[in-house]
Amino acid sequence: MWPLTEETRIGAGQVALGEGIPIEFGNWWSRLGGGFVTPAMFWAPDRVDASPRCEHVPFLFWLVDAQRPFTLVELTETPGAAYLAFCQAVARLRLPTRCYAICGNVSRRDELVAYHDNRYAQFSQILQGDQQIDRFDDGAIDLVSIDATQSAAFAEQLEAWLPKLSQRAVVLVYGIDDPSTNNSALELWNALAERYRHFEFVQGAGLGILGVGKDLPPALQHLFSLDAIAPRALEVREMFARLGGSAGVQAELADLRRRLHAALDSDQVAKLESALSAAKDALAAARVDHVKTLKRLRKVEESFWWRITKPPRRLVKNHRWAFYNIRQWSLCAYWIATLRFARMKKQMRPYRHARLVLKSGLMHEAWYLRQYPDVAAVGIPPALHYVLYGGFEGRDPSPMFSSQAYLDAYPDVRSMKTNPLVHYMQKGRYENRAIMPSTAKPPVASGKR
Repeated sequence: MWPLTEETRIGAGQVALGEGIPIEFGNWWSRLGGGFVTPAMFWAPDRVDASPRCEHVPFLFWLVDAQRPFTLVELTETPGAAYLAFCQAVARLRLPTRCYAICGNVSRRDELVAYHDNRYAQFSQILQGDQQIDRFDDGAIDLVSIDATQSAAFAEQLEAWLPKLSQRAVVLVYGIDDPSTNNSALELWNALAERYRHFEFVQGAGLGILGVGKDLPPALQHLFSLDAIAPRALEVREMFARLGGSAGVQAELADLRRRLHAALDSDQVAKLESALSAAKDALAAARVDHVKTLKRLRKVEESFWWRITKPPRRLVKNHRWAFYNIRQWSLCAYWIATLRFARMKKQMRPYRHARLVLKSGLMHEAWYLRQYPDVAAVGIPPALHYVLYGGFEGRDPSPMFSSQAYLDAYPDVRSMKTNPLVHYMQKGRYENRAIMPSTAKPPVASGKR
């Protein structure tokens, strides 16, 4: 059985290949790029932002894979994509790491915090306030990340955090090459670099790595053993700078996409506001027309001729089917007397169409009367009502035929102003035109409420 070493205990998947460093667990990844190439550095970040710190995400992936920390702490004013990169690496590598982001100002309603809690709440916490140092035991923290551009107060308290660091501890100082910090981050870095082994990157406002612990993993020992101006160190910087540049481009694309969506949304809002304003104006004009129409209607109803014609109008309304028949047969008699048989044939067309739909088997008069009670109140035969009015109003003759679906499917029938069932019986069925069942609700049975 192999002896249990620090590397096997933390599950190190790769060990750097370098001068003077023992090769125990190297694989084909570690034998490339002088021992610094691992699959983790090529992962795509799940979340990016506009911060230059995104350019260090590939190195953060590599660092978590190389060190396999038990406890990770980030000191920052506001958590960002860098801390989410730590969490992503821990989740993807399935490490037993506990992660903490100690922030000076954060809201639980912030969108990034909600994103974090939905994905990483099982092993990561975002804490507020700088008085969190007592939460950790001495020698318990393996990785500390300090954002010197935002949390100068945390950087000044680094001495208080040193006893909390383990023998495998690494400290990251971000912003050592950021001019906006007025050289405060650089001064802090220079003071720390004199005391501990270190390595630094200059892209993305600068990132300094300190080897505070004495029992570091071999990959980090090899990193700190590189001379700052040696060709191998320059190659490592260039390799991570190129990978970080792709993450920076991804962040820029995400920012452009958000700005584009915001512009489109604002344009859409402007269009909706314009449409709403036009609708309000149209509604105001319609209300004015409505008032004018009501005045005219009231004037007509109060007139002398409207009052004296009320009995004939009521008679016609209550016996409209009888008057319709009288009118039709009177016209037919007139066309026969004047030998205009073509006009008489046209006058009788509704009756022929009514007989046609009755013979089709797709006209159920009882169902039609139950479905449309207003037809029964008029007294007109259901088949004739459907031929004259119902088909054009989208009424269905039976549960097996949908008039509206037929008209929507065949616009030529609508343009010819032909009854849909009459057209189907005369032409549609021979042309293999499809029909659809009715979508009308079943009529309520009498006696039920």
